[in-house]
Amino acid sequence: MNETNAAPVKRVALITGASSGMGREFARRLVALGECDELWLVARRREPMEELGRELGVPARVVCADLASAEGLAALKNELAEATPALSWVISAAGFGVFGRFDEVSDEDVFKMIDLNVKGAVAVTRMAIPYISRGGHIVELGSGSVFCPLPNFNIYASSKAFILHYSRALREEVKHLGITCTVFCPGWVDTAFFSVADKEGDDVHKPPMEKRKPLLKADRCVRGAVRAALRGKALYTTNWYTKLEHLLSKLLPAPLLIAGWKSMQNKK
Repeated sequence: MNETNAAPVKRVALITGASSGMGREFARRLVALGECDELWLVARRREPMEELGRELGVPARVVCADLASAEGLAALKNELAEATPALSWVISAAGFGVFGRFDEVSDEDVFKMIDLNVKGAVAVTRMAIPYISRGGHIVELGSGSVFCPLPNFNIYASSKAFILHYSRALREEVKHLGITCTVFCPGWVDTAFFSVADKEGDDVHKPPMEKRKPLLKADRCVRGAVRAALRGKALYTTNWYTKLEHLLSKLLPAPLLIAGWKSMQNKK
């Protein structure tokens, strides 16, 4: 077949955590920009992903998988091997956090945060890289919490600090493939995150909601993250206080940063 008559390669965006929150907004944004011809939506809940595919009006492959489990990771890996998609975007947005002191957060939640936020993110990225086309983009969802050790939010913040360093190093490793890697570190965002994060622990060990406001809009944050990825940026932070946290983490010792965080928490 003459090369000029060959069918164009479908550009596929693989998005984890696609049933809600940031993952859903990434799907909307990439379709709106014409950055993909097909979506791969990955999360545990099928119905919201199917609704999202219908809403966006592009071909959408729904992969129901718990990425904190070996079975869920294997299911996604098998789908990739069978379909061999030409990935233009890999968005790793699956994750969760729980507030609470070490003896308040359950073992189940502690190890699931590590399995999903760290192991799941790394596993998905590693299995996806062989399918990413030159010029493609990886976006890893970090957090504004990566810039400071956070007592009573320790496991989540530490898992996202891992993602920060992993992403910055991975960026250098995939550069020769023509792939960019951007770590996206938002502040407090108006999503369902808090319905899980606040479920355990004494309220004394949580920042009150009034100190988390104004909550950022997820769609606006994602617009900035996609723009940063298209520009090949290594790191994207969302607003003035997250940018300030990033700056202060370079200037101040950890005990001062921790004291600032603790001042946000409830007092008895």
